[in-house]
Amino acid sequence: MNRTPTAEQASAQDTAAPEEFDEAQTLLEASHADPWAQISPSVYENARVVTVAPWLGGAGRRLRFLCEEQATDGGWGISGFRLVPTLSAVEALLTAWRRGEEAAGAGPEYVRRAAVRGIETLCTWLTGGQGSEEAEHLPDTVAIEVVVPGLIAQINARLDECRTTPLPGLPERLVSLGLPLPRGTDDSILAALRAATAGGRTLPPKLWHAWEILSPGRPFAREVRPVNGSVSCSPAATAAWLGGSPTGPESLGAGMTPMIPATGEARAALRFLEDLQQHRGGLLPLGGPMPNFERAWILASLATHGVPHQASEELLDDLDAVCLEEGMSAGDGLPPDADDTAVGLYALARHGRRRRPDSLLRYFNEGHFCTYPDERTASPTANAHALEALGYWTSRYPEDVPRFGAAVVGASDWLLSVQNADGSWTDKWNGSPYYATASCVEALAAYAGETARPAVERAVSWVLNTRHPGGLWGHGAGTVEETAYAVWILRWSQDHRCARQVKEALDAARDTLTRGTITEVSTPLWIGKDVYTPVRIARAARLSALHELVR
Repeated sequence: MNRTPTAEQASAQDTAAPEEFDEAQTLLEASHADPWAQISPSVYENARVVTVAPWLGGAGRRLRFLCEEQATDGGWGISGFRLVPTLSAVEALLTAWRRGEEAAGAGPEYVRRAAVRGIETLCTWLTGGQGSEEAEHLPDTVAIEVVVPGLIAQINARLDECRTTPLPGLPERLVSLGLPLPRGTDDSILAALRAATAGGRTLPPKLWHAWEILSPGRPFAREVRPVNGSVSCSPAATAAWLGGSPTGPESLGAGMTPMIPATGEARAALRFLEDLQQHRGGLLPLGGPMPNFERAWILASLATHGVPHQASEELLDDLDAVCLEEGMSAGDGLPPDADDTAVGLYALARHGRRRRPDSLLRYFNEGHFCTYPDERTASPTANAHALEALGYWTSRYPEDVPRFGAAVVGASDWLLSVQNADGSWTDKWNGSPYYATASCVEALAAYAGETARPAVERAVSWVLNTRHPGGLWGHGAGTVEETAYAVWILRWSQDHRCARQVKEALDAARDTLTRGTITEVSTPLWIGKDVYTPVRIARAARLSALHELVR
């Protein structure tokens, strides 16, 4: 394989530990060989496919996965992000129970018990009982304003069916149950969008990502155009487009193949789902394929932190080819966005490719970057990544400062204006404030000059003050991934008054990161319709932090 190291990579290799170089190469080569990207299985996505595509292979494995992922309190997901996966899982289990389907290696009782516990938990959350904070403080996950009312309506429809056609084993107290919408939510947006799709009106492509909610029971809708078989990079949306209604009579049973029209798009969509579930042993990730996202983030992380590696020309060519005039998307079927565009351009520039970042300016509006046009809330991490891309480019090619300088200043000023009072940043694409803060600190410290120094030191203080006992930071008792981001932040400290505290924290983090691992069952922190772990990206973050600690 043809690999060309940059000057930065070549100088770093001279002092690198062989195992460090090998780990970086393994990540890069595994990512380049995998057209899907390694994204952890999603409770939400697997549950939706259980409902809308009982004919797809691996159904029993998906049902077992749902049952195994249920927590002891009857819900699913991690704190702060539990309502959506719990709604999705409960609706799917009710549907599978009604159809007589079984989880792989277990009898129907396994599904029944999980469904009953899940319904009881939802009732408690939505009526103000223990755990009700999960329904009172909804996170800004993708399409949550339609996903929550859509799934509650589907569960209530399933329970209504039990009044005329009882489910043996469903407690009587649950038969008359009707789940209420969380306070402050309604179904008006969902109703308007469903009316539009029922009339055949074309919705913006970014809304196709939730097609399983927006237009159930309308297979092969002509206004939706899969890309290489994928409807907006979502297994659930693709399965819903192929057929299967979560709200009406089922036309297909388990193991039956839908009647696919003789069109290239429909057959490609079926092949996409079959290939993806086979690739993942029946389980489905939150999105796929997303190779552009994975490769760009790994390359950017390794280059930023000087981790020795050699990016192959073929890998760089592939990334270069998807950086289009309108920007880069995470993968097939998703629209381009500022975040992926920024990281892709930055990764290419750090590896010696001279692709001028003009496409990023398409997303600069009113003094900051928008991830997508007409987004509700702007993203600090997307702005941080745009600042990195433009800041690095103009540092290499100062003749382009007149073209990109206003956007660099705008993004810097906006990031400083949205820092939280405690010194952290938060973001809609990742549930961890450590990821958001690390992204903002790295961009500001490198490209915003001394005006950003006070904000950087406030972020360092926040990290020092939020450490768990031992060398961990983050969700629950702490995670390896978030500890890596804490290291990224701490390394920028220049305040001699906390130097000893920073050194002690970094020493503790080194032990944690050396022993720690990141797998598909690590705490999911990244936000889509559900939370997920991009495993190789998180491993690259750990490796990058370790390199900072040992060099």
